[in-house]
Amino acid sequence: MENTKEYYISLLCEVAEKEGRLPKKSDFSQDDVNRIKGIFGPWPWALEAAGLKESKQEARKEKNREKHLRSHERRKQFKSAQSDTKEDKI
Repeated sequence: MENTKEYYISLLCEVAEKEGRLPKKSDFSQDDVNRIKGIFGPWPWALEAAGLKESKQEARKEKNREKHLRSHERRKQFKSAQSDTKEDKI
C-alpha cells in the first residue's frame, strides 16, 4: 500500500484512539516519523492535519480578527464622542 497523506492521517487517528491521547513520535517507527514529517512538516502540523489538535494558526487568526473588531468599535466610539463634543461647542 502506498503511504499517502490519507494513510498517515488514518494511522495518526488510530493511534490517538487506541492510546487515548495525542500520538507521540515514539509511537511510530523512525521511518514512519520521517515520512509523516516529510509530508506534513513539523509534528504538530501532522496532528493538526489529522484533526487531533487545534491549529494555533487558526486560533491566532481568530484572536486577531476579534482584536481588530474591538479596535474598530473603539475608534467608532471615539469619533462619535468627538463629534458630540464639537456639537456642544457650537
